[in-house]
Amino acid sequence: MFVFEKANHNFRKPILTLGFILVTMLTLFFDNVDSYAFTPKKEFGSSLFVSFFFNSSLSEWFTNAIYLYMFADNIEDVVGHFYFFLLFLFFGILANLTYFLFHMNSIVPIIGTSGVISGILGMYFVFFPNVKSTMVFERASFRDVPILISLSIWILIQSYFYIVEFHYHTRSTYAGQVVAFLTGVTIAHFFVRNKFLDRLEQNIRLSTFINKTVLCPSCNKPIPAKKYGRFYCSSCNTNFFFDRHGKKFL
Repeated sequence: MFVFEKANHNFRKPILTLGFILVTMLTLFFDNVDSYAFTPKKEFGSSLFVSFFFNSSLSEWFTNAIYLYMFADNIEDVVGHFYFFLLFLFFGILANLTYFLFHMNSIVPIIGTSGVISGILGMYFVFFPNVKSTMVFERASFRDVPILISLSIWILIQSYFYIVEFHYHTRSTYAGQVVAFLTGVTIAHFFVRNKFLDRLEQNIRLSTFINKTVLCPSCNKPIPAKKYGRFYCSSCNTNFFFDRHGKKFL
């Protein structure tokens, strides 16, 4: 199953998102990629911190790059470059540690960005629940599905795969993906409840509009506005900011 986000415009340049995509592409040309893979039974080393920058094949990189391009740029836009960098590393390390906890004696190495992407999807799930998406299955596709629904189905499928593979004692990274997703959801809720994002409003210089409207970042509904600052969209229950540079923050 694939989930494709429909246009969700960001206003901060996704420098790190594009940088991470480029780095993961360059690692495809490394020799002996397995030496960078994380293996639980071996001693912890640099692989704990770098294995999620590598991919096992071009097709895997391409899939992960698409997900990063569609979803990570909006998370970077909301939390800023610095926190996005920390979150990227955190989710990657968390996925590796989860694999270690579930398979301590495993000699099967793992690489890939799936754990990072799962954490980012978890945050997207909270920040942009009403953004429309397209769900693609093997023989069917569904359009204009709210992210809240499509990602709920996605994480249920990942959980099912993990349960099946756990039953058959198969080593997999599905547990890391599920844990990273749920952690991303938790972190995003923490940001919202502790008004972390509201602090961005302190840097907004209030000014006066003249017959202006702003578009909701989730549903693109035009909303009349007289000042820069916080706005609320009654159609999709989205709160966002709009500053003098046109930047929107959920």
